[in-house]
Amino acid sequence: MRKMLPGVGVFGNTPAMRCYIPMLKSCGLEVVALWARTPEEAKELSEDLGIDMYTTDVDKVLLHKDVDLVVISCSPHLQAHIAAKALGIGKHVLCSPPSGPRSRDTLPMVHASRYYPKLMSLMCNGLRFLPSVVKMRSLIKDSFIGDVTICEVKVHYGQRLKHTFDWMCDEMMGGGVLNMYGGMIVDILSHVTGQRAIRVQGMLKTYTKQTEFVKGIREITSDDFCSFQMEMDGGACATITLNGHVPGQFVQEIIIVGTKGRLVLKGSDLYGQKHDRVKEDLLHFDPVNYKDIESIGIHEKVRGEIPVPYMKGVIKMIESVRDAFQQVEERQGWSPEPLDAAATFEDCFYVQTVLDTVRSASKVRQSMKVIMTDTEPEPNPFLSTAMRRSTFSLH
Repeated sequence: MRKMLPGVGVFGNTPAMRCYIPMLKSCGLEVVALWARTPEEAKELSEDLGIDMYTTDVDKVLLHKDVDLVVISCSPHLQAHIAAKALGIGKHVLCSPPSGPRSRDTLPMVHASRYYPKLMSLMCNGLRFLPSVVKMRSLIKDSFIGDVTICEVKVHYGQRLKHTFDWMCDEMMGGGVLNMYGGMIVDILSHVTGQRAIRVQGMLKTYTKQTEFVKGIREITSDDFCSFQMEMDGGACATITLNGHVPGQFVQEIIIVGTKGRLVLKGSDLYGQKHDRVKEDLLHFDPVNYKDIESIGIHEKVRGEIPVPYMKGVIKMIESVRDAFQQVEERQGWSPEPLDAAATFEDCFYVQTVLDTVRSASKVRQSMKVIMTDTEPEPNPFLSTAMRRSTFSLH
């Protein structure tokens, strides 16, 4: 067992980050430095969560002598570059979804993870660690429902009133229900079924374009409703509906139908039924214990902004991160086994590519093939690739 767990540097002032920090501390991982976009945000977060060192300079956190693990949850258009820079100087990285507005924006972190394969480079999609999802995946592997044929997902929630215009209001900066929840759903379906999307079609809508506080020349461009379909490479199909216009309790239901039966994930509870049975069985019950969540130190206001299944899953993932470091004595060493279920940056790139294709399909109103292209876009389209590769001088 190692004597010292790695020091953590955090980036961002999102509700997710306000959950991560107490979780990290409860697992014995000391948060030694934080970054936020403005001095006011950085100071507020440091005072609220008891972190001594805070800054608006990315390098001051990355180069901090006690920081070995970096946790990122800020505006999506900033995350990939911070992650790539952290990996480049030998830091482990956990990145919160969404990782970028578009798949091309995630390429720097994807390429960096390939260059430094011994460093931890994982996505914080907590649903993969939710006990009911772990059981669902195991049952599908054991052919409890036979061959997977149909996946159906619905997510209902009510959007909080926007008091300021931020990245969540801007589709080009990574906002929108498709990026916020759709990416995690695409990832989970691939994780539990072992199948990936090869063709998609979809529809995105923005019904709330202005609010009491976001008005005038400002307009919300991020989608608040999305419905899309996926054809999978194993023969299954999936239909996903994401609705941000249903105030009240957060509702998430994932149905996986096979040739022998079905599995249904309702919130954090898993149900199953064989086709030859007349009654649905409760396979895993995971009640909400707010005392346990409160004991970690997560503020009640923050708990209201993070759906319970996602919060429970992230708690399990952070515990696995702790176990991964504890199993190796070297300061920067870690064991991949406790985190086998975690999403990698490669998984993240696949997810963002699917989401890009859904957006494109919505614009042209027809189905489109999912094509993975992991090359950086040409910085100057007017200068040909052949000329760039040649020794010809323009001067």
